[in-house]
Amino acid sequence: MRYVDLIYLVGPPGAGKGTHAQLLQRDAGYVWLSTGNAMRSVARDEDSELGRRIRDLIDQGRLAPPDVAVQVITEEAAPQIDAGSRLVLDGSPRTVEEADRLDEFFEEHGYSSRMLLYLSISRDEMIRRNSRRKFCLEVPQGFPVETDEDVERCRQQGGRVGTRPDDRPEKLATRWDEFLQQTYPVVERYRRKGSLREVDGHRTIDQVHAEVMESIRDARGEE
Repeated sequence: MRYVDLIYLVGPPGAGKGTHAQLLQRDAGYVWLSTGNAMRSVARDEDSELGRRIRDLIDQGRLAPPDVAVQVITEEAAPQIDAGSRLVLDGSPRTVEEADRLDEFFEEHGYSSRMLLYLSISRDEMIRRNSRRKFCLEVPQGFPVETDEDVERCRQQGGRVGTRPDDRPEKLATRWDEFLQQTYPVVERYRRKGSLREVDGHRTIDQVHAEVMESIRDARGEE
């Protein structure tokens, strides 16, 4: 059974990108790389100029410029590329320029089979979800906390349950506007190329995951 080599998983804040990236890791053998987690990890380095730059962007609720994003993503991906892993990038690419740079990078490293998976939700649903969602913080790869099992897993990893700085209500309007202005053109770009799969993210996790898996089968050209 052959899957595409690389999935770009994009959508507005709260669309479920992290959740469905983890499910792809569990059920289809992809390695989950979270752009947001990688950015927050770098931002915790107070002695790094790059860390301070990213921390300021997070505090403002703004996207990292393409050169910064690509640097962080490619450094995070390098060990998995060396291992020959299939990858799902949660939250990238965020701009058309970033998409061009990432496509070029991954093409050079043998990832010729790529697709963009777009989880679509409305602005109202984004606000509703972000007003209540919690994450496991202060661990190398943070994850959404939705069940008692997630709380226990977070505790065992030495993390704490809380709200991410870029999910604060005052940041959401900025993040929605930036998604429409900068990231949605990426969605349209891949739609024109014929390598886009759009999934309605308003439904239950199981329903969305089933359609995600079907989309991957469609991308392989299987019945």
